[in-house]
Amino acid sequence: MKKIMCLLLVCLWGNLNCFGFTNSNLDIVVTQVPLTSHLKKYYNGYQYKITNVSKNKYNILSAQIINGNDGNIAFATTKNNEPSAIARTWMIAGPAGLFSLGIGWVLGLIATPIVAITSNNNEKKVQIECLSYTNLIPLGIINTGEDVNINTLVPIGSKPQLKITIQDCQTNVLYTIAH
Repeated sequence: MKKIMCLLLVCLWGNLNCFGFTNSNLDIVVTQVPLTSHLKKYYNGYQYKITNVSKNKYNILSAQIINGNDGNIAFATTKNNEPSAIARTWMIAGPAGLFSLGIGWVLGLIATPIVAITSNNNEKKVQIECLSYTNLIPLGIINTGEDVNINTLVPIGSKPQLKITIQDCQTNVLYTIAH
């Protein structure tokens, strides 16, 4: 009888933490977003959707996405890591011109404006795609049934992790969630 009573007490004591705040109060969904520009060489896109499914209002006091980058940082990183298209063109045309009696240089001169326009268009595509990835979580009240969406970019090989501190507006109790 003592063993059963001790086992029952241990089980109840282990579950006491679950009675205050449960994951069923906030529904957090992470989905991977496919990238279409040169960003996909260096980053994975993720979208967090936080939905209040409880009867209480919650106040988001602080929040951050660990390993997450906003679009401006990702654009600068991608731009710095991508070699210049014009430099690549002349790395081929320069030596080719020596062995082809100048034909490679002529082709390099013809190709330079075309390569510059194409490179500029690709850079604009990356910049436009980066605009939707803010990595900012709006702080404030989240009412019942409301949701908050956050887009973030994470370097390839890393996983994002959401760390959020909320306050129950009814009881003023603070909760920290890591997802």
